[in-house]
Amino acid sequence: MARMSEIEWEPCLLSQRPAPELERRFARETGRPGKMMRYFEGSKWLGDVIVRVSVQLMTFVHVDPDLVDQAGLIVAQDNSCRFCFGVQRTFLRVLGMPEKKINLLEQDLLTGDFSPREKAALKFARQISQSKPLVTPKDAEALLEFDFSKDEIIELSGLIGLHLLLNRMSTFVALPPQPQENFPDQWWVKLAKPLIALKFKQMRKHPKLVADSRTDNQGPMSAVTNALAPLPMAEDFRQMLDGLWFNSSLSPRTVTLLFGVVGRALGSARCEEQARKMLLDDGLTDAEIGQILDHLASPALTEVEALLIPLARETVWYQPAKIQRRCAKVQDMVSHEQFLDFLGGVSLLNAVCRLGFLVEFKQ
Repeated sequence: MARMSEIEWEPCLLSQRPAPELERRFARETGRPGKMMRYFEGSKWLGDVIVRVSVQLMTFVHVDPDLVDQAGLIVAQDNSCRFCFGVQRTFLRVLGMPEKKINLLEQDLLTGDFSPREKAALKFARQISQSKPLVTPKDAEALLEFDFSKDEIIELSGLIGLHLLLNRMSTFVALPPQPQENFPDQWWVKLAKPLIALKFKQMRKHPKLVADSRTDNQGPMSAVTNALAPLPMAEDFRQMLDGLWFNSSLSPRTVTLLFGVVGRALGSARCEEQARKMLLDDGLTDAEIGQILDHLASPALTEVEALLIPLARETVWYQPAKIQRRCAKVQDMVSHEQFLDFLGGVSLLNAVCRLGFLVEFKQ
């Protein structure tokens, strides 16, 4: 199996733009430099998403942070996201995980170096990532045999979903992986490793559950966000989804079409059914909806929808360089804001559609 650093990766599709407000917010809320936000300037919605996801990936209520970091590495490896893999690998190395164990994760070899509990959690992370087929409540219940509580399983699942979102977004725009891959080997990092490890640990947040978290929301994909309550991430997922539908540069109908395409590709009857109902309310007929979901084309589509819908289908499973080249072609045919909101949108939809099993699991 090829090492992650050997996976084909195209030049970054985005140029860095000054983003002082986003940089300050990212630094204030995460405790990390905000230069990465310069890639997402031009979309108010996506900038907010990146900040929210980055905060929640360092927020832990029930689960072991070290286990989540390992799961994040597995998911990045499974999705061939060199950028996110480099970030997770850096965290693990600086925090003291042996290089041998990290290499086993990279090579997909869960051997005796991992406890049965770790193996079960990492296998579960890969199941959610791959979703071939979609994860079921029984798959989640299997973790109960390894001394995981239902609360831990729900939180772990949500965090895996957040990792999946960042994996896709980072891959689709080909964020430069080399700085992340090379960071741990710089001489000053080796010298200051204890201090950096302390900083990493201090960035982790351990809040209480949200007592007034909404559990009866009726918005798009509300069943999943309600299943995540009262975890802090539930409200962030709700805000991100509401923002995608009602505050991004894409029309609500366009977003719903993307939702239906991703749900159909994943085999999620729940997502496809909700998308169909919303599209009927938007004025499309059953026949038009069926044609779009079956053939990814229809005279009823706008020019932008006809361009984005086939690409949305390709974002469910992909090869990095190939999807990056496809995204580059579409980039020249839409506005910068539409391009960012589309890629962020399908990344979010791919993540949340994979978490549908939580609805029955929590009951």
